[in-house]
Amino acid sequence: MKKKNIILLISIMIFGLLISCSDDDEKENECISSKTEYVTSINSPTTGVVNETINIEVNFQVFNGCGGFGKFIETENGNSRVIEVEAKYVGCICTQDAPIRMVNYEFTTSNAGDYELNFKSSPTEFITVNLTIN
Repeated sequence: MKKKNIILLISIMIFGLLISCSDDDEKENECISSKTEYVTSINSPTTGVVNETINIEVNFQVFNGCGGFGKFIETENGNSRVIEVEAKYVGCICTQDAPIRMVNYEFTTSNAGDYELNFKSSPTEFITVNLTIN
């Protein structure tokens, strides 16, 4: 009889651990979100060469300490692009500061010409980078 009780107790403990881990995974997923944030400043060259990567420093503000870079959202129209920053927020307990984060935007093209990159800095305004590619 004691063997059955021990086996039952071990089974209950393992089941409890599995449920506990499952709940932790769900809580972690609840603490991840994304939000489009606005660019605060840009540091960019004005010229480049065909098929060579141009690194453009993009600074953006997040609304708490859990915020970091997620991805760029681009809309292209000929030689003009609108670029938005999507920040990713990871964590349930975050500092309440609103830090500026930096990320490099990489621009490469196989065609020479003049390019206009518009980084969204407010709902209706942009910081524009004009590039001449030779």
